[in-house]
Amino acid sequence: MAKSNPLPHPANWWLFTAVMLATACGGGSHSGPDRIPDLDLRIERLDQDLFRSARDSSTNFSLRLYAQYGPFYQVYVERILQAAPIDDPRLPIALTRFVMDPDWSAAQKQADQVLGDLEPQRQALEQGFERLKGFFPDSLVPRVIAFNSGYNYGATPTDSVLGIGVEWFIGKDSEAVRYLAPESFPQYVKDRMRPEMLVPSAVKSWLQVHYMKDIRGQDVLTHLVETGKVLYLLDAVLPETNDALKFAFSDEQLAWCGENEFGIWKELVAKEQLYSKKGEDIDRLLNDGPFTNGFPRQSPGHIGEWIGYRMVKRYMDDHNEVTMAQLFANTDPRVVLKSYKPR
Repeated sequence: MAKSNPLPHPANWWLFTAVMLATACGGGSHSGPDRIPDLDLRIERLDQDLFRSARDSSTNFSLRLYAQYGPFYQVYVERILQAAPIDDPRLPIALTRFVMDPDWSAAQKQADQVLGDLEPQRQALEQGFERLKGFFPDSLVPRVIAFNSGYNYGATPTDSVLGIGVEWFIGKDSEAVRYLAPESFPQYVKDRMRPEMLVPSAVKSWLQVHYMKDIRGQDVLTHLVETGKVLYLLDAVLPETNDALKFAFSDEQLAWCGENEFGIWKELVAKEQLYSKKGEDIDRLLNDGPFTNGFPRQSPGHIGEWIGYRMVKRYMDDHNEVTMAQLFANTDPRVVLKSYKPR
């Protein structure tokens, strides 16, 4: 921002991604029940509670917040803000300094103004997790906690909590976002900092952590298919969300993918990368960026997510008998590959 972060800044904006105009992501016959009612999901406001509490003269506000937010509060102060250990007597001082800093307080003020009480987002998250339980009845519905990360994390899923950094979704034209250093926050990242990105980004991060297998050391094809499964599930639980938002693409980038699907696939096959286990081949297709290296600049970054999704969607379209649970239980990506015919 206008000055350096008073707390250490890991700039882990990749979690913000996570994240289809010509090729809409309809779940088709695999969409499952609309939702399981009566989840009564809430969004707890650690961001507002901290900014109110830290202005009190009492030094025990941190203990009160710890009692209210439990283990996630320790994650917040130690890993997200990197302020101080939870039992460090200097923690209240570090948090007060964070809250009183004019840049971070301005970002929080804009979050309060732009996002308000987060009721539309709460409703969308509630409906999304209701649909998720329709596919996976034993799935855990997370405790949702909003926080201000000082632009360190946009989403932080733990075992039981989905944390959301509200300052990441206040609008690319807001003053706080415009002052972010371009070397750490390039324009394509700022362009995503819109309120409508909050729900798909948060749900995508939850699904990636809780539904994606550990595929370290596997080949490109495995990475594409496993990532595609997550995007297919994301589309099914958020069917009313703008398709481009689910991939964290612009509308133009998504349209380009639809128009060039065969060319994208041809590039992968021509370079014989599908069965490569090289980290650079996997990273090139799945890491974020303004575009994907080796493809035209009109392409989006992490184009592998889109190709993986297209592969999974075609497989599910061809196999109406396969449930979502069976799709995720399948461990052979070649089964999915057999159905894929890029157009």
